[in-house]
Amino acid sequence: MNRRFSFIGQELKFDTDLKIDAKNVKHIVNSRLNADLLERRIYMKGKVFRTAAAAAAVIAAFSATAFAVSPAGREAIGSVISYFESDKAVEVTSVEELAKYNEEIGTSDTKNGYTFTLDNVAADDNFVHVFYTITADDELKKNVDECFSPLFMECRINGSIKKGNNNTSDGYYVNDHTYKGVYKYNISSMDVPERFKLELYTEFRDETKNEFDPEYLYQEQLELTDTDKEKLLYVSAEIDKSEVTVATKTVEVNKKLDWNSSELEKVVFSPFGNQLVLKTPADDPEDIGWLDCFALYNENGVCLDILNSDLSFSSGGESRNSFEFLKADTDTKQLRLVPLRLEQTEREIPAEAQRRTGTYPMTFEVSEYGKVVVTDIRVSDGRIDIDYYKDGFVMYDPGFNIRDSEGNNAEPGGKLGCLMRTAVDHDTNTYTVSYIYDALDENGDPIPAGEEVSAAALDEKFTVLEVVKQDYIDLDFDNAVTIDLE
Repeated sequence: MNRRFSFIGQELKFDTDLKIDAKNVKHIVNSRLNADLLERRIYMKGKVFRTAAAAAAVIAAFSATAFAVSPAGREAIGSVISYFESDKAVEVTSVEELAKYNEEIGTSDTKNGYTFTLDNVAADDNFVHVFYTITADDELKKNVDECFSPLFMECRINGSIKKGNNNTSDGYYVNDHTYKGVYKYNISSMDVPERFKLELYTEFRDETKNEFDPEYLYQEQLELTDTDKEKLLYVSAEIDKSEVTVATKTVEVNKKLDWNSSELEKVVFSPFGNQLVLKTPADDPEDIGWLDCFALYNENGVCLDILNSDLSFSSGGESRNSFEFLKADTDTKQLRLVPLRLEQTEREIPAEAQRRTGTYPMTFEVSEYGKVVVTDIRVSDGRIDIDYYKDGFVMYDPGFNIRDSEGNNAEPGGKLGCLMRTAVDHDTNTYTVSYIYDALDENGDPIPAGEEVSAAALDEKFTVLEVVKQDYIDLDFDNAVTIDLE
């Protein structure tokens, strides 16, 4: 089973078989990802990489919570946030809510032939959305990794470095010289006042042009000097989130969870998404790795989708992690957290297979607790999109396998030449998983798409869809924790 791990706009690949030992696979996955990220020079101090493989089957971590914006959505917000004026744009939060609550900034900085412009910011108690534009005098696609990466802009709020999990980014090239992007920074575990100073910056990596040691930039608290800023692409703005705070509901809980050492600190309902914040006084990142093994129900017994995300670990002994969830709002009266018992096994995990006939819905019963319902499949040149929703409890992102009639992998580009991303529509509580041709040669350069990944070829080859079972899960309702929100 082949799944991809994405972090802040990058896509990392990892392959494994369906015969899984949960504990060993989690160790291997974390080691592989940490090594890859270090090679990419990404600052990831104390990061824990959470994957569904740790639960014994589905490997799909760091899913991007984004979806393509409809023409109507672009019309509604395009005049306010330029990022959404392109068909390439994706949405990381409800378009309508972003249209209501955002500030037009327009601040920019230019260094060494690059210009970073902070276009718009939309903030509440859960997230800070940053919309930006990068332009370059030379061709951006060739030079972007030689000097700096616009996809890894550091964020500070009132001088404190942004920490925590569940952050998202996306973007697209407007042309060879222009890149537009969005960051969705999770701030629910930080104490952010209604008015705050936002700083964004990245260091140049070409040491011949910019000779200084950037390590100190990652101190938890830091006031950047004018000398520092001269060596960075740096922008800042004073942000006011008071307007959206009116529509936000924060409930302080501070309740211990019986099945681990964590504490449910608070629940935040807002127009930009709902989140639980868990505080864990642990010194071992292995404890954090199992933190999200729970199901979530409301007062009516409806299972609320918990979005797939990474986890963060603080070496200081106390970590905070946020879990975004769907199908709830400020009228929700109660939450019930139900711990999971996970089978530790080396057996082969089964998958349910159905022939692709073009008739929908296709319902896959992944366990006694939940189903995956596929509502549409679209095949285009170099790409396969699958629309679905979850009915009941389904852990993380479901494990889809795209097969031909003989059971072989039928992804565009095969197992090693295909990028996978999972998207979320926050308004309809639905998902789209996309398999996109992304083959590279031995030098890491793109291999041009051939006829074998044309829409006609993919449509003919893709005849069977599988969903991996989650029969290794048992919900422990006897030890559930109930939280009253009124």
